[in-house]
Amino acid sequence: MNKKSIVGIVVGLMIATSAVYFVETYEELFEEQDMIKGPFFLVVTIAYIPVAVWMLKSPNSSAPYLVTIAGTVGIIVLYAVTRTDAGAIALGLEHAGNIGHLGMVSKIVQFGVVIGSIWALVQTKKEKWLQHEKTPKVRK
Repeated sequence: MNKKSIVGIVVGLMIATSAVYFVETYEELFEEQDMIKGPFFLVVTIAYIPVAVWMLKSPNSSAPYLVTIAGTVGIIVLYAVTRTDAGAIALGLEHAGNIGHLGMVSKIVQFGVVIGSIWALVQTKKEKWLQHEKTPKVRK
């Protein structure tokens, strides 16, 4: 599979993640009126979009893939921590959250984002290495 296809899949998964987080935002802000989780989910919803655009506009840069990997892994770790009583209390939450259907869907899609981003990053590094190898070396 070529890098353009991989990036297309990753961007699609990022948009899907944003959509899931948008639903989470709606539920937390308007149904539960949770003023901690709701704004957090809204930030995540919005944050994936410019990074996806950056990924599309900078096909030879490693930076958008690294940002995507770090941010997504951070969100997954935060999710895992808030599902334990000790982690929830440490973050100032009253109790650990339950594992909901949207939470599971978002984590599955986010694992796809991470794996795809790693794959695209490897392809980017490989392309740079091959390009460097093809460049004629000038002797002085």
